[in-house]
Amino acid sequence: MKLIWYLLVKLYVRTGFAFYFKKVEIRGIKNVPKNTAVLFVANHQNALIDPLLLGAFMPRQLHFLTRADVFDKPLIRALLSSVNMLPIYRIRDGRESLSKNEEVFQKCFKILNRKGTVLIFPEGNHNIQRRVRILSKGFTRIVFGALDEYGDHELMVVPIGINYTNARKYASSVSLHVGEAIRANDYYQREKHTVSSTALKEEVRNRLKKLTTHIEDQENHDYMESCFREDEFFDPQKVNSKLEKPELLEPLTHDNSSDFNLLLPLVKVNSFFPLLIWNYLKPRISEEEFISTYKFSVGITAFPLFYMAQAWVLAIFFGSGVGWIYFGLSLLSVWLLTKSR
Repeated sequence: MKLIWYLLVKLYVRTGFAFYFKKVEIRGIKNVPKNTAVLFVANHQNALIDPLLLGAFMPRQLHFLTRADVFDKPLIRALLSSVNMLPIYRIRDGRESLSKNEEVFQKCFKILNRKGTVLIFPEGNHNIQRRVRILSKGFTRIVFGALDEYGDHELMVVPIGINYTNARKYASSVSLHVGEAIRANDYYQREKHTVSSTALKEEVRNRLKKLTTHIEDQENHDYMESCFREDEFFDPQKVNSKLEKPELLEPLTHDNSSDFNLLLPLVKVNSFFPLLIWNYLKPRISEEEFISTYKFSVGITAFPLFYMAQAWVLAIFFGSGVGWIYFGLSLLSVWLLTKSR
């Protein structure tokens, strides 16, 4: 029953992304091992959108390690747990909370022992900048802890680069670049976890830097980012190649006059109540990395519910056929707006 629920949520979220992203492309999907324990590791720019994307488009059922503070409310905790999300505690959650991670790690060991999969974001936090930050040791604790417990099993680490054309914006595009699997057993030394951890972290970070745009120069990050069109970030290999010659980069200007879309005012008028909800929430978002998370959440809940309510009213006065036609046209208008932005 839990698997059925997971698949239904996966289908719903994936459908929601079809109305939220102009384009989602996955490259290197053949690199995902089919019948082996896998720890997926990915860069982390975009709060809860990142794990939702990977859960929706990876071919295997995932277990997600997610920041513990989003589990605060019992209802949300039950919902997140039902789709295989596990809380991971950080120092900011209170030093005494860190001891709870041992129980979470034990769950991960058992999942991997059953040849399951775990997803972790080894940077330890999210950041909207286009760079791979220093990796924390948490993912190597899971890898080598699992091998300590069940050393006779093969364990693969699969790096994934998540590349948004604009992580803050609706109707942007995203590409998922799945790298070649790393056999963790080859790095494992039972009595030398520190040496093993350092080597594996370095290898994973080097792979991630090739799978996503990596602007090493933090001081000039925004300037260097402005030297590319948003659609160029869809292909990180080409962007990284240009970044190797920063002296040739020049900032680009954007002409907003071509951004107008005839569908936009129509969708806005037809979606006034969901947009009121979004306008209420937007100024209350304290971290820009959560902008897309809230925007997408409103999109997959308030919009379809509002269209259903309006369709029901139309059905009462004009018949069910009119109600269904209105509902279908409402969804179609949003989809067309998303794909034409």
